[in-house]
Amino acid sequence: MWPRRQSSDDRGSGPLTLDTAHGGALVRVVHIGGDRRLAHRLAALGLVPGSTVTVTRPRGPAIVAVGAARIAIGRQAARVIEVERILE
Repeated sequence: MWPRRQSSDDRGSGPLTLDTAHGGALVRVVHIGGDRRLAHRLAALGLVPGSTVTVTRPRGPAIVAVGAARIAIGRQAARVIEVERILE
């Protein structure tokens, strides 16, 4: 279905995928891969490139906090969402 993207480590040096981010990390969405349907569905939920989210649970169905809402994202979708860690 969707190829698994290679990601860099979690030191803020470049994009990584949502499924490889650490729980509790504050990240910025860089790119949403996959098909348009996925991108439109996530956009309707507030998850668009440039948005800042907190990763509550990265594995399994990933759970992210977007503002006050929490969104569950399937494993395959989490593999095609590129993020970068925001260093605090």
